[in-house]
Amino acid sequence: MERIDLNDMRFFVATVQAGSLSRAAELLNLPKSRLSRRLTELETALGSKLLDRGRNGVRLNELGEPFYRHALMMLECADNAVSSVAQSLSTPRGLLRVSVSSEVLHHCIAPHLAAYLRQYPEVSLDMQMDNRRINMIQDGIDIALRVGTPQQEDLVAKLVGQMNLGVYASRHYLAQHGTPQSPADLAQHTLLHKSDGREWLLHKNGKSEKISAAKRVNSNDAELLAALVNGHSGIALLPEIGSLINPDWIRLLPDWTLDSVPLYAIYYKNRGFVPTVRSFVEFVAGCLT
Repeated sequence: MERIDLNDMRFFVATVQAGSLSRAAELLNLPKSRLSRRLTELETALGSKLLDRGRNGVRLNELGEPFYRHALMMLECADNAVSSVAQSLSTPRGLLRVSVSSEVLHHCIAPHLAAYLRQYPEVSLDMQMDNRRINMIQDGIDIALRVGTPQQEDLVAKLVGQMNLGVYASRHYLAQHGTPQSPADLAQHTLLHKSDGREWLLHKNGKSEKISAAKRVNSNDAELLAALVNGHSGIALLPEIGSLINPDWIRLLPDWTLDSVPLYAIYYKNRGFVPTVRSFVEFVAGCLT
């Protein structure tokens, strides 16, 4: 038996339901001659006639009756299969593995994460706190939230927001060590540095000053630096996100500005269209607005 074309089965079912070739051709928007040819090809492939054709239309013969019933079931299964794929391509679902720094997770994402889970009940999350450069395949990561852009050509870095920076100290520390009045004064203080390649570069009236003084503590964890500021251990350059910044701290050198830090969602190019990835990237962007 020759291979059966699924479209020919659709034409056959439509013809039976329409009751005539003319009516079926009209409903299918096909020339009657073409429809007739496709039905003949179906019968030839099966090696048997299925329809009796007459002036009053078409009717199923003895072999056509069971074939029609099975054809209906096959077409329904095929349509369900197509619908299931279409639904999967439009509805976020499944496990999503995300790599993110502790400060972004705790102070930007966590306060809103319950709302995301309510909105997408079929999504499961594996949140990995990490600041290191990762191999997304080896580590099984779907999305990495990072300050820098990747070097790999097969990765996409989508900007999801900007994080403003500020230089902060506790009131107690300033009472003990004095308040710096200029960027140069920072060199006389205990500095706490986030070791992610970020420079202490301050701007005012078109002038920029880079603070190159030695840092007492270097860490890739902004929460550790915030804890040290709370403990009156020094002055830190920190991202101004969520509850990371203690309202009792003093923001130093308020007349000077710092470059904001771009945050990127990094994922593989062929994953950008996946609804689960897209939904989470859009969610993170909303957290930073």
